[in-house]
Amino acid sequence: MRQYLILGVTLIAGACSDGGHDYGTSYNCAKETRADEFVLGLTKTGEMGRYEFKLLSADPSPPVAGFNTLQLELSTMTAPTSPVTGASLSVRPYMPDHKHPASEPVLVKPMSAAGQYELAPVDMWMPGLWEVTIRVNGAESDSAVFRFCLAS
Repeated sequence: MRQYLILGVTLIAGACSDGGHDYGTSYNCAKETRADEFVLGLTKTGEMGRYEFKLLSADPSPPVAGFNTLQLELSTMTAPTSPVTGASLSVRPYMPDHKHPASEPVLVKPMSAAGQYELAPVDMWMPGLWEVTIRVNGAESDSAVFRFCLAS
């Protein structure tokens, strides 16, 4: 039993190391150039140009290592722009430096205001750079990526 425990701990520790960086305990976001500057109202145009993705709120704000809740507003890009209700959204938190996604699925809940959605839990469980991809599924699919640096 003890040998399996040691093997398991070794595999987990090895899966999240990359050339001497210890992202499990410390990360200096001041040196990170790939992250978005976190501000409420941060807006992204979808990769296909069909939708606008706007970050309305984060709890906690700014996001931290652990469970986060994000509120998003989704609008069409074609004139006249309008909120998108009833969208099928999927959310994928991913840590590119470690090449792993979050283990918890993100639930998407429509809010009372048109075009607004709550995303929770967004489990960015360790310090470092996280990419949160939000995808609109269906015939008019599109996606946007928000990049957050989580300090230790």
